[in-house]
Amino acid sequence: MRNLKLILILMLVIVINTCSQAQQMPKSAYKSSAKIELKLKHPDYERVLKLLEEAKTYYPDDGEIWFLLGKVYSIKHRPKDMLAAFDQALKLTLKDNERKEIKEIISQTWISTFNQGVNYANKVKDVERFAANSFSDWSSYSMYADSLQQHSSEFESSNYNWKGYASAQEIAIPVEKLKEELYTKSLEQYEAAMFLDSTRYEAFVNGAYVSSKIGKPEKALEYFKKAYALKPDDNNVLTNYLAVLLSNKQYDEALIISEKILKENPDDLNVLFNQAVLLETMGRKEEAMSLYNKIVELDPNSKDVYFNRALLYLEETNRIAKNLIALRDSLEKNPQAKDLVERSHKLIEEQKNFFGKAEADFRKSIELNPADYESMRFLGYCYLNQEKIDGAIEVLEALTQKEPDNREAWGYLSIAYTKKGMVEKAKDAERKAQEP
Repeated sequence: MRNLKLILILMLVIVINTCSQAQQMPKSAYKSSAKIELKLKHPDYERVLKLLEEAKTYYPDDGEIWFLLGKVYSIKHRPKDMLAAFDQALKLTLKDNERKEIKEIISQTWISTFNQGVNYANKVKDVERFAANSFSDWSSYSMYADSLQQHSSEFESSNYNWKGYASAQEIAIPVEKLKEELYTKSLEQYEAAMFLDSTRYEAFVNGAYVSSKIGKPEKALEYFKKAYALKPDDNNVLTNYLAVLLSNKQYDEALIISEKILKENPDDLNVLFNQAVLLETMGRKEEAMSLYNKIVELDPNSKDVYFNRALLYLEETNRIAKNLIALRDSLEKNPQAKDLVERSHKLIEEQKNFFGKAEADFRKSIELNPADYESMRFLGYCYLNQEKIDGAIEVLEALTQKEPDNREAWGYLSIAYTKKGMVEKAKDAERKAQEP
């Protein structure tokens, strides 16, 4: 058997060399030479490709030549060329088993192409993990340098120098660049999978995700639209499609999708929150407030809900303030108008009520997340407007210790100090509020 194998190789070389010198071989010679080479343990695929690409120019109406060419393209992972060759083969005369094999090859190529996309995306996760560990403890970086070198080996033009970096700061930019290159390769594979089989939604979902990671929101939206068309009842597709619609400000479509999800899962907290934010953005504040109230009932620990709801309460205080200004102007003209006085008192009480609700929600938000400095600033603002000066000073002093450059917080603190008669502290706070 060893001798026979050697003879076959030599015969193939002779035939191909003869072919290169001749103008044209019979079609059977092209096909038999290709088949013999493909049966070898280590075929020379480039040689076979050259042979079959020459054959198709002489015999473009031979289905088997196109079939063999498609097989080699699949092995060389050239999915677009493979599909084009198979499409041509299927238009011509083929055996039933060859037609069946084409379907199987396309299916297997889709799987391998899709999985390559997944592998590239997983490499990004590796890189993020390596970087995070190195940033937190630079002494551990030497453990990851070889792996980073391996993950970036196919991007030779990028000139990575993982073993030469001396600090976490030095790897920050190369890490982001490598992530983008890996995501780009991942997207290439997903797009090839879409081309191979446009009826499977998985490549569109993953392609949309990767597109969003490399700053291609329009492409992400396009692919999620396709995934939704293919799988309109899949909850994961719907949820991710909703997120992309929101980020692309496609509010009307986003509202339709959110309603569809909630019809099947009425207590989905993430979708309820997204819909509330969506309605708020669209100016439908009362509906948004109703949803925030529902979410708090379902999950009392939804810190972002407390923050958003508190902001809606503050919007109400601003609305009332505008009405009070208008009433004040009317009262100046007619100070004895009892109805205007009563209306003014009523509005002041409503405003106090909304400030109290906002205060409670901001305090809850801070309780759930002590590092929520934005809530601390707004809480100080609420205290000031309710004349709770000691509370305002306490929370704003704590905030300015955490964020010494927070000029707005210093401004509120200056007002609080002034109300308490703490003149020097008020001046100092005002100075810091004015610093660039």
